[in-house]
Amino acid sequence: MDARQGGSFAARHGAALAAGATALVLLAVAAALLPRKSLDTPPAPPAHWFDDRGGLVSPGYAGAKSEYLQQYLPLFLHTSVLIVTERSAPSGAIEDYTARAANAWRIGAKGADNGMVLFVFRDPRTVRLEVGYGLEGPLPDVEAKHLVEATLLPKFAAGLYEEGFDDFIFGLEKKLKVYAGETDRTSSATGIVEYVFGVLRQTPRVARSVWTAFGAADAQGRVVLVLFGAVLASLLAYALAGFVEGLLALIQLPWRIATGSALHALSRERLAAEFAPAEFIRRPPRSLVAIATELRLTTIAWGLMCVAGFVVGVAFVGMGTEVFIGERGQFSGAGITTGWSVP
Repeated sequence: MDARQGGSFAARHGAALAAGATALVLLAVAAALLPRKSLDTPPAPPAHWFDDRGGLVSPGYAGAKSEYLQQYLPLFLHTSVLIVTERSAPSGAIEDYTARAANAWRIGAKGADNGMVLFVFRDPRTVRLEVGYGLEGPLPDVEAKHLVEATLLPKFAAGLYEEGFDDFIFGLEKKLKVYAGETDRTSSATGIVEYVFGVLRQTPRVARSVWTAFGAADAQGRVVLVLFGAVLASLLAYALAGFVEGLLALIQLPWRIATGSALHALSRERLAAEFAPAEFIRRPPRSLVAIATELRLTTIAWGLMCVAGFVVGVAFVGMGTEVFIGERGQFSGAGITTGWSVP
């Protein structure tokens, strides 16, 4: 009966069953390993340490303060301070939004949790200061409230936003000088590899910004952007090709060692003759050249150089465009919320 029907069910459908079982196993493994996506997506990280989304200050002031917050405060005060202004407040409780954003951006050093984020919402005239775990002692809520009310609010009420931010930063420095003196210096710098991954995570956002700039540019600007993109893509493709070629050579290295003849032909007498001063000056040791050629060591070295060049290049582009990279600090929700009124 089975023969007349073309064989058993397993024989006729075995390949399909095996493929289906394999797919189910892979899906189960992927479901177990992939991180769960939060239902509340955290806000996108800002691009600058002073990110004036609300348009409260001049671009020159925002750029200067961004560099100051990025370079000076972590070095001399052992504190990372981020300032973000928004045009309007988010829906729901402001504290939920700011706590979620601060923890997603992870301002401050790992373990020290010495980060602080100042949110300013322009239209509702509301200020929220999020303080990291490590700064809750040096800057408790009472002192944080007094600092904000004594520096930001009076100047904001008069429309002097830049002076208000200056007074706040100066007052914060005075408050944290004691903390900086009592705290061992903790590096909040991000390692270059971690920094590169952070820059790469920003690629979709940067691509959208570039596309927007391309649409708004004139013909000359579009030509410049296209040429820059072509050069960047060519360099990336060149580095990727070198990496792939080097990786393949590295994978084949054990097989080449086992089956090659140059390494097995190596002898002490031959090396001694080739490394004799007169012979060595005249030409490189032929045995080592043969080994390097047979094992494709130059290809492997070139692949490593391509990887290093890619990492350094991405880091350079990230620093040149001031792409914001989150650090490793944590926040407990400590801080204060207040506002200002216009007389």
